[in-house]
Amino acid sequence: MPRSRRNRVITLSNVTKKDKEAKTRNFDDLSENLLKFKRVVLLNLSNINSNNLKELRKQWDSETLAEEDRSKLVVSKKNMIIKSLENHKEEFANLEKLIAILQKQHEKNATYGVLYTNYDYKTVIEFFDSYLKKDFAKSNSKSPITFNIPKGVIYSRGGFIPVEDDIPMAHSLEPILRNKYKIPTSLKDGKIVLDTDYHVCEQGQTLNVVQCLILRQFGISESEYKVEVMGAYNKEAEEICK
Repeated sequence: MPRSRRNRVITLSNVTKKDKEAKTRNFDDLSENLLKFKRVVLLNLSNINSNNLKELRKQWDSETLAEEDRSKLVVSKKNMIIKSLENHKEEFANLEKLIAILQKQHEKNATYGVLYTNYDYKTVIEFFDSYLKKDFAKSNSKSPITFNIPKGVIYSRGGFIPVEDDIPMAHSLEPILRNKYKIPTSLKDGKIVLDTDYHVCEQGQTLNVVQCLILRQFGISESEYKVEVMGAYNKEAEEICK
């Protein structure tokens, strides 16, 4: 007897695999640039958002630079970078030392990049030592400031800037403050008010998700983020850069 169609299990989820061509292209970029440039620099890009990443790429690969001064920044998965380097470890002495640096990294959800450049290592280090970006705090990061929302009318920056330079927060946001962030607010004469000061966080405190959302709601982007230079390889000297 044929199987009833009513009893068939139909999968409703539509799971698509990552484009194989994109993976191949990424791997080719890693390998081709390794052969083209003098130095290979491993970077931890976990603390940099997408806009800052675009800016970094433009700075190192600007059309205004001479061809020999242009570098390439390739973002990829840890295992993809390791595989591309391993394909050339017989070709370049001591390249396995750079591979070992990346293999020791066990940070969850980390974003890694490889900067291929002809600039000397000192120039690269000086650039990233001075590269500092301010952004909104992330969950489990340390609070950059002590933040308290003053009692009375709540302003858009929550007292972070002088009242004369600020404007009262839109009354439509009151339910969000009260229900989502559990800030004991109320509406009086069409304005959001607090009966007492509200403590959000202490400087150096590890922030939870709600605290980060409150800081973002009040436009406080004082957390500082840097790019970590994990290691570099000099192809000409066939050694780890110092």
